[in-house]
Amino acid sequence: MNVIYVGSFKQLFIDYSTIERKRGVEIVVNRPYLTGEKCIIAEKPWEGHRVGPYNSILEDNGVYKMWYDAIANDGSRWLCYAESKDGVHWEKKELDVVSFNGIKETNIVFPHEKRPFEPGCVFIDTNPRCPNSEKYKMICSYEPPNGKRGTWVFASPNGIDWEPISDEPSFRPSDTNNICFYDYRIDKYVAYVRVWDPWRKVGRCEFEDLRDWGREIVVFSYDEEDWRGLDKELFSEMDFYNSSAIKYPLAKDVYLMFPSAYYHYKTKIRRNDGPLDIQFAISRDGVNWVRLDRRPFIRLGKEGSWCSGCLYMSYGIIVNDDEIWLYYTGYDFTHGNYDVARDKFKGVISRAILRVDGFTSIDASYVGGEFTTMPLIFEGSKLVVNVETSAGGYLRVGLLKPNGEFIKGYSPKECDVVNGNFVEKVITWRGEENISDFSGEPIKLYFKMKDAKLYSFQFL
Repeated sequence: MNVIYVGSFKQLFIDYSTIERKRGVEIVVNRPYLTGEKCIIAEKPWEGHRVGPYNSILEDNGVYKMWYDAIANDGSRWLCYAESKDGVHWEKKELDVVSFNGIKETNIVFPHEKRPFEPGCVFIDTNPRCPNSEKYKMICSYEPPNGKRGTWVFASPNGIDWEPISDEPSFRPSDTNNICFYDYRIDKYVAYVRVWDPWRKVGRCEFEDLRDWGREIVVFSYDEEDWRGLDKELFSEMDFYNSSAIKYPLAKDVYLMFPSAYYHYKTKIRRNDGPLDIQFAISRDGVNWVRLDRRPFIRLGKEGSWCSGCLYMSYGIIVNDDEIWLYYTGYDFTHGNYDVARDKFKGVISRAILRVDGFTSIDASYVGGEFTTMPLIFEGSKLVVNVETSAGGYLRVGLLKPNGEFIKGYSPKECDVVNGNFVEKVITWRGEENISDFSGEPIKLYFKMKDAKLYSFQFL
């Protein structure tokens, strides 16, 4: 008997691996609500050409922090810092760290002089062996004075003052928003980098020492289905520009990727040009990725709007009560159709919102559906679901023995019907929620649904 240990970890529906049988239900990808907020715009001299697209956003002790990419009209590139109390209104902190063309107080935190530089992600290092003096890590493509060009790792106690952790780059040059974080599930660091083979793909490194990432393997790429669908008169090829890969903080085995799909115009006038929108991929291990739906996760805006040409997801997820906040950059030009020296104050960093766990859900239509899980071993005393039904929809849950027989007193008929929209709804049977008698023993869950979306379940 194939039994899955779920413990008290949250279970999201990102594939059918936990489902034994189903009828009338399917897993769908849900799109976020786009607020249209202009959280960060280009307005400072060091942002003279544009802001974004390589940005990082995180929450630290109740403060929202953003490190964002900026390019001046002289072509110099900078990592800038901003803070927010509500995630909408951001203050560009006036710091005395890096000056720009005689302006002493800027919000630039790196580099300290004009150098070949391309920011990657900033993350809080949650490795229990990481000293507090290196709490923040910053990844970047960089060439120091009298040093080697490559992918470098810098550390900081406060996210403002950065020092390299080594005299050498940790990885070869990688011209993208390189992503790195500590993955507690495997007790190692992972990084997502660019691979050219022959076009842009996403590679992954797995390592214990931030000073040496080793070699990468390709984990995400365009495929035949992507290329078959190309309009060959309009596009010459397509690839994936960046990954913005991240581990979902509320689940043990959910990894998310928001790659920008780059469609190359077939033209002799301007090379390396075309539009980009944001797609979505998901994984249980960070290695094997699937696209459940290849339509854009975030679409381009109307012609002439600030988000009509290119879109890039920032690194980071903010969990705020029952919402997930994502940040992305939009431009009104396509990839190659701009001039750094002449184009002024381009780019907007905006916010998108999903319900918590809401990236995917298992849905039943108005005619209804049902599914049964594989045998599960849980820890806890109650079952909690994140579910949304229509006014006429519902959810009922039953507990089954491994042989498929309903446990007495816990059939779907005895389940108190769930009708409405609940992020954390405790399932009860004739008013009773306690199921601790079955903890540690294999059981199956049976879900009967009508016009409903089930986002996750968890034993607590």
